[in-house]
Amino acid sequence: MSDLKKNIEKIYVLSHTHWDREWYQDYQGFRTRLVYMMDELIHHMEKDPEYQFFTLDGQTIILDDYLEIRPENRSRLEKLIQDGRIIIGPWYVMPDEFLVSGESLIRNLMKGMRQARSWGVRPLMSGYVTDIFGHNSQFPQILQGFGIDNAVLFRGFRGDADPSEIWWEGADGSRVLGLKLDEDRSYSDFYFALRWPFFDRENAYGQHKEELIERAKKLMEFKKKRATTTIGLGMDGVDHVEIEPQLPWLLKTLNESKELSVKFVHSHLETYLQDLRGKIGPLKVYKGEQKALGFNGINNWVPENTLSSRIHLKQNNQLCEMLLEKWVEPWGVITSLEGRPYSKSFIAKSWEFLIQNHPHDSICGCSIDQVHQDMIYRFDQSRLISEQMIKEQMHFISNHLDTNLLNRHQSHTVFNPSQSNIDGVIDVEIALPANTDAAVTMRGHNLNGTSFKLYDEAHNEVPYQLLEIQTNSVSMYRPYRELPRGDMVDRLRIAFRAKVPAFGYSAYRLEKYKIEGSDPLEYSAPNFIAPVRYPGTMQIDESTWDNGRVCLQVRTNGTIDIKDNQTGCMYNGLLMFEDEADIGDGWSHMSPITNETVRSIGSQANISTIFEGRFQTRIHIQVSLRVPKEIEYNENRRSKEFVEIELSTYIDLKKDDPLIYCRTMVRNTARDHRLRMLFPTCLDTNHFYSSTPFDLVKRDIHRQDQSQYLRKAFDVVPHNGIVAVDDGHNGLAIYSKGLYEVSVRENKNRTIALTLFRSTQKEVFTNGGEGGQLLRDLEFNYSIRSFAIDNSHPAILWKEQQQYITGFRSLDRKASKHYDETPYSRKADLPLSKSYLNIDSEELIISAFKASEDQNNSYIVRLFNVTEQEGKGTLSFDRDVISAELVSLDEETLSKLFFEKNTVIVSAKPKQIVTVRIFL
Repeated sequence: MSDLKKNIEKIYVLSHTHWDREWYQDYQGFRTRLVYMMDELIHHMEKDPEYQFFTLDGQTIILDDYLEIRPENRSRLEKLIQDGRIIIGPWYVMPDEFLVSGESLIRNLMKGMRQARSWGVRPLMSGYVTDIFGHNSQFPQILQGFGIDNAVLFRGFRGDADPSEIWWEGADGSRVLGLKLDEDRSYSDFYFALRWPFFDRENAYGQHKEELIERAKKLMEFKKKRATTTIGLGMDGVDHVEIEPQLPWLLKTLNESKELSVKFVHSHLETYLQDLRGKIGPLKVYKGEQKALGFNGINNWVPENTLSSRIHLKQNNQLCEMLLEKWVEPWGVITSLEGRPYSKSFIAKSWEFLIQNHPHDSICGCSIDQVHQDMIYRFDQSRLISEQMIKEQMHFISNHLDTNLLNRHQSHTVFNPSQSNIDGVIDVEIALPANTDAAVTMRGHNLNGTSFKLYDEAHNEVPYQLLEIQTNSVSMYRPYRELPRGDMVDRLRIAFRAKVPAFGYSAYRLEKYKIEGSDPLEYSAPNFIAPVRYPGTMQIDESTWDNGRVCLQVRTNGTIDIKDNQTGCMYNGLLMFEDEADIGDGWSHMSPITNETVRSIGSQANISTIFEGRFQTRIHIQVSLRVPKEIEYNENRRSKEFVEIELSTYIDLKKDDPLIYCRTMVRNTARDHRLRMLFPTCLDTNHFYSSTPFDLVKRDIHRQDQSQYLRKAFDVVPHNGIVAVDDGHNGLAIYSKGLYEVSVRENKNRTIALTLFRSTQKEVFTNGGEGGQLLRDLEFNYSIRSFAIDNSHPAILWKEQQQYITGFRSLDRKASKHYDETPYSRKADLPLSKSYLNIDSEELIISAFKASEDQNNSYIVRLFNVTEQEGKGTLSFDRDVISAELVSLDEETLSKLFFEKNTVIVSAKPKQIVTVRIFL
């Protein structure tokens, strides 16, 4: 490692502003300030060529925001950009790295770099993430995938004299040069040392030259302790700050001082990097995730509990990401292969709305109420575009099935967008014409049967279980070129064992089964045929059910015990609720001195079954938790007044399915608290796993002593849907939708504590708001998975969780009737079941199946490997491959790939992300 305490000979001064698009002001408030700042910047740079460079915070959305108000200034701005004076890119928005998916990070960077190039310049080639709340383990690999070999970093490091230059090595071994910013002054060391102290003084710099020089000397002494070379970076900017017009004079004054042996030059990042690369020697290597609490440093802290602030935002985000990544894009490819144009512009717009919610102060939930209200609109627009695309894609397939194969009967098509085949119980809604005795009755009595049968593509009868029925419901559809129409239907929810191929569909045939009852005036039924019934049960006794893979028992307090029938492992007392005080804010959970904690272990639950049968059982557990109403701030404790929080959990058990599906509804009536769900594992282990973008991170349960750190240590870590504990033989995993905060406790039970939500009052720079309290109905979806260990279990967990959050969709079609037609049509000759992409690999996980950004008639398949061994596999398509190539994340060609007929061989090293372009 290079020696520290180098004598610094040159400081490259980088003028910038860090522009949170929304935070303690709403978007329009900050945008007004942005317009004024940009007006001055453009005017002054045109007037004064000695003010040479300005970095526009690494995010191109600032350009859009400005030009919406000042379109007349586009040519002036364009000239400064093309002259290399205003530096733009590489991001569209500067994102949080843990609360968005890996694909979202890629699409954000891709959009920002393309937008920068559209201005006729090369984007800033730096991973410029100056104020992000920690860094994920795959970030170096993502940057390298765009040809970026460096990152500007601040938070996530201990801060006890970290060197100013480091190597940061990602999970796969990819390295980037890290420019580690000042732990005290962050991305503003030059600003706070040499601009900020003089703001309230008249003729500040001119009358205080001696103080200016002294402050510069102190800054150099500070930087010298961390320097690995003879040059340094001076960050001239801070949050939402305007330029300093006197900067050229200030630099000249510093350079003329005989007391300073350093030269100050106004520059930009890439010039500094070019000089730096020629001077660096061996550097300290930091590996993997960087989310250290911060040993010291005024601003050097990572707000851990943004993972659970305003949880509805995270849930909305996860839903929108899932719709785009797992449904819209794959089925856009599939339908384009069958003749429907790929909806590239619609998809791009949906992504744009979504990514606009990914700046850290937005998605982290640590801004004012108005900001987070505005985010809901963007989530809605992204979701609505995606849902419309999915609807059209599914109808396109359904409308073009070969009706001859259905014998002109009604079809029900099940769509699978994941890489794993569906071979298990699903529940779907089927719409039958109203008043057709879908659920058979006789003389007003329910005969517990139906009047139709279900057949697969091979004409095999498919048994099913009737779960629910809603009669006389309206079903709307719109034939192309016609006005909308409506039918009256009976909606039935049924469960059956389905087989649906990966990235494909299967259509099932519904046939009316004639039921002949007797005349109401007669007492005989000579032509009576029994209704369709498929009896069976999973119930063992009044509180126990066994689906073949898992045995589940509900306790009187509402917790559950499960036994894995394959391994014999038992896990007891799962689904316990824990409620404690929270006097923190959007950034951090904080506890009062007296923190009364309430658990549901002593509750008396109300337990019922909603339905029960051979394929699926739904259990309803109702628990009431009596908790303090709010915080009494004067006494630093929870209040003596209590309220009841109603907790309603639905558990679905499906035949032969290893997952236990859970949905918890909470009516939150309390303030200032955190609600967590506990899963005692009782496993003998010192580690656990949690998923982050493109990785499954192994973590120590033991937390090092951080009592001497500047800020209080927290016990939570990030996850984006998977947390798993194992003892080397067996394990327990929790899959979740839109939940991101978890801990595994260092107690004998090794309890998983999954945060559901936090209610907080405090807001940044305000007297507090109501939005963070989440006084509303909340819903949480998660599943429980007992598993055995093998080498590929990280990939198995990841694939299962992806299939769990993605699910399936299904669609009815009456014989010879087209629904929601668009101008796009083709011959109705599709088979009743078809797969468009399959991968034969235990280790490799598909994260994207989409159209290429810039190459017509070609498609992108992105894969990654979360295991510790090399992953190999074969991609199989529904038609012959014309060409295949390995490409970068930016979709630049790297090399050709071997292909034969309809297959392509792929491989990925441990933790590697691989992107393949296919021409079909």
